[in-house]
Parts: sequence; C-alpha cells; structure tokens
Amino acid sequence: MASLYLLLVLPALVLARIDVQLSGEFNDDSHNNLKVYYSGSQAGVITDAERTTFGLSDAILKDSIGAYFGRRPDDAYLRSPTPWGDLYSTFGWDQVLRTLVPKNGKILGITSQPMIITKQLFENNSSKPATFDVGISQSVQNTVKSSWSQGGSLNVAQEINYGFNIEVIKGGGKTAFSYTSTWGRNTEKSESVTIGSQSGMKILLQPGQAVVAQLQATKGTIRMEVEYEASLSGASAVNYDDGYRGHHFWSLDIRAIMASVGLPNQKVSKEVIEIDFYSQSRVVVNDKSTNIKLMEIGF
Repeated sequence: MASLYLLLVLPALVLARIDVQLSGEFNDDSHNNLKVYYSGSQAGVITDAERTTFGLSDAILKDSIGAYFGRRPDDAYLRSPTPWGDLYSTFGWDQVLRTLVPKNGKILGITSQPMIITKQLFENNSSKPATFDVGISQSVQNTVKSSWSQGGSLNVAQEINYGFNIEVIKGGGKTAFSYTSTWGRNTEKSESVTIGSQSGMKILLQPGQAVVAQLQATKGTIRMEVEYEASLSGASAVNYDDGYRGHHFWSLDIRAIMASVGLPNQKVSKEVIEIDFYSQSRVVVNDKSTNIKLMEIGF
C-alpha cells in the first residue's frame, strides 16, 4: 500500500534521558558566571492522555486528515495495534511519538544573606590562665525545590538527572550535589552538610575572661528556570473502506496533518528550581566584655 510523507518522520537517534546542570561561579548578587546547561530528550509512543493534550480526538484527527488529504477517512490510528494485521508492523510505518526536549534554561535571580548559625560562650572560671578550643560546628541543610507549570498531561517515564556545581568566589569553597526526579512532579530534596570546625581554634583566656564564638555563614539562593517542549512525530495509519487514490491504507505524517488545520505541535512546560546552600563559613571569637574581635578563621 501507499504512504505519503511531507516531512522526516523520526530523527536518526533518540536519546533516552534528559540532563540539567547548573555550574559556574557564585558571586553574591551577580550571576554572570553561572550557566544552565541541558541536553538529551525523552520519547515514547503517544498515549491517550497525550492525544488529549495535543487535541487529537478521533473525530478531530479524521477531520484534520480530511482537510489535509482531501477526504475524511473511515479509520485513523496513531499507534499499534490496528486491525488488518496491524498496519504499523505490516508496512513498517512509524507510530506517533511524543518527544520531550529541554529548550531553554536561564537564571532568574540570586540572593545572599550573611547569617549567624550558632554561638557559644567560653568562660575561664579558674584562677589561672587556661587554653580553650573555641571551634564550633553545626549541621545545616542544602535544599533544592522545584515547581512546575505544565502545558498538558504527558506520560514521561524516564527521570530527569540534575547536577549542581557551584564555586563560591568570596571566601572560596564549592557546593556540589546531584539527584534525579520525575518530570512534572513538584519535589524538594535536601542534604545535610557540616560547617565550621570543632578543633584547631585554641585561645588563651585569663582568669574570669569570657569570649563568645559565633559560627557565621552566607546563605545563597539561586532561582533558575528550565523550559521543556513536547512535540509529535511519526505517522497516522489511515483506512478508506472503499479506497482512495487507488489504495485502502495510507501513512500520513502527523506533523503535516496538524499543520494543515493549525493544530499546534508544541506544548511548553516550565520548571522553576530554587537552590538554597551555605558557604563562606567562619568562626568569629569576640571578647564578651569589650566585644573586641580576638580571632576569625574561615573554612
């Protein structure tokens, strides 16, 4: 039987996963050196939910084929199985695929806020000078939150891989972590990190002298957005009971069918990701009575 293609049906290679990466230098309120990288794609045979998303009910599909090909068919399919021994496998036609790709990524904004994480009093209550280790540390949470606005229901089985590698300019240090998450699902991930130090900060206190050790850090927040685009490719398997143009069965490109009646073949979804992390940690030791800084060590 015959087939009609106006466009290429499938790319030569379909990648099976999507990667989103944020990397670069964090410099307080400037994000010029932070970049969002994205790659890959995810494809699957169109589902009933995705037919609804793209507005391809049975009636609309047949009407669209009629407008495109000159006559409304008796039957039209987007995937296997079909009657007549399954037209897709019999003639080697391509089922309609929904392909999802990341199309754009950008930084929405960054903020930084100096914070006192914890503090501790050290006091020499003896009658002799004494050495104290005034190092302090605290466990804090680096978190990632994502929220979605979807352009319709899609059945995306493959998880998305995320990676973050942030180098802090002021004070040095790096924040790096990764995770996987389901497409379209609002998520929150966190990991515990310990900042500060419990040792290596010796100070001599005179009798009756007291100091306050503060663990300080900067909390950075980065908001980024990733835009995804879903589109269809492949062929609709069509039957004319009494034949049309010399054949009963035809393979018609779904993109050409949709374009002929103005049905959009792109559905855009957006994901906003917010990353909270701690950097530039240091312990500052002040005399309790005079508030004079006696020591400061960064980590």
